[in-house]
Amino acid sequence: MSYSKILFIEGDYLAKNNVYGGFTQALFFSGSISIPTFLLDHYTELGMSDREMMLLIHLIAELNAEKTDKLEESIGRKMGINVSEVNRIIMNLQNKGIISLTQDNYNRKKTGIANKYDITGLIDQLFELWGINQFKQITAVENENINKTTANSSQINPQMEIIKVFERELGRPLTEFECEHIEKWVMASYSEELILEALRRGVSAGIRNFRYLDSILREWEKKGIKTLLEVEAEDENFQMRQKNKDKRKKKSVNPSKYDDIYL
Repeated sequence: MSYSKILFIEGDYLAKNNVYGGFTQALFFSGSISIPTFLLDHYTELGMSDREMMLLIHLIAELNAEKTDKLEESIGRKMGINVSEVNRIIMNLQNKGIISLTQDNYNRKKTGIANKYDITGLIDQLFELWGINQFKQITAVENENINKTTANSSQINPQMEIIKVFERELGRPLTEFECEHIEKWVMASYSEELILEALRRGVSAGIRNFRYLDSILREWEKKGIKTLLEVEAEDENFQMRQKNKDKRKKKSVNPSKYDDIYL
């Protein structure tokens, strides 16, 4: 490749870069319009279609630029629709309370244009929608907190119920030490029914010492007992073992006369 051709390519590249840079600068300095993100996120909730939203954006841009002369024609040209369609969409926005048309006597004297578009209705509806969304968010947070409180209460309530039963059975308020002891049982995953069954057995035996109740619960834990049904099954097995033991003991005390027949 010749040196002159290389220079031509480099010059063409630099020229394109200069044009592109100039276009970029012109693009971003030609003007811009600020549309709230909240409006873009929720315009369908206000009952607006995509075309109505696009026209509203053009209308806001025209109002910001204070271009009121032949406004409908300008918007129609930019959107590629005729003036009658622009007016129809504007009428829809008016019916939905998004925009309103007011008389501008000041501009009528200056320019002969009496109509002025107002977007106060849009702002009012967005404010109402924003308030509803805020309420929903606050309610969601409150419900989450209630759920957390309920979850914590589900752990605290059994302990309170157990304390009430203990106080009723013992006929007196529990001491702080005794309440802490019950809390340790609950935290150790002893079920409410097992704790109350230990209490019942202690009361029946006339032993109301918490250490005695603790020994009962620990014994059940060693045997892998976690429910009241398992306690009842263990009681039956214990009684059966006791009966068999008594039979063997009775047999050793009173041997049969035939025991020595094979001696």
